[in-house]
Amino acid sequence: GDLLGLSIWRVDASQSDGAPLGGTDRRWHSAECCHPLLAIARGKIDNPLVLLDELEKAATRNDNGRLWDCLLGLLEFETSARYPDPALQIPLDLSHVSYIATANTCDPLPAPLKDRFRIIVFPKPVFGDLNALLPELIRGLAAERGIDSRWIAPLAPDERRAIANAWPGG
Repeated sequence: GDLLGLSIWRVDASQSDGAPLGGTDRRWHSAECCHPLLAIARGKIDNPLVLLDELEKAATRNDNGRLWDCLLGLLEFETSARYPDPALQIPLDLSHVSYIATANTCDPLPAPLKDRFRIIVFPKPVFGDLNALLPELIRGLAAERGIDSRWIAPLAPDERRAIANAWPGG
């Protein structure tokens, strides 16, 4: 999304139910427009990217509406083109909003929701992937410590072996 210049709206699905994402009714003091419209307003573009992180961990109770159920209407072109925002009480065209969801497993997700996503499985890294992962891990550690990664010397063979011996995989 960053590389494409899109505005990114992040939703922590493990901390959310369907009400905030889909909007809350204007009859309540906590009325709020749906998050896709807020993403459009913040990014000032009609095709922001909504990132749903940890989708499988969304609450399954439906007291305030399940996030999974709310997404069904937002992910279908026909319904998202005329999404009835409960706060504004007018239909919105949200058909250009893109959604990406992350999940550690798809097992708990309902079939209708899985049908609306293209599922891409990233395999767990194995020992053979370690050499490809190390440079980025080192860059990340350097950034966390405020160090320019160009000042870090490449790992010596014995350092790589020590890391490989200690790495549990994954």
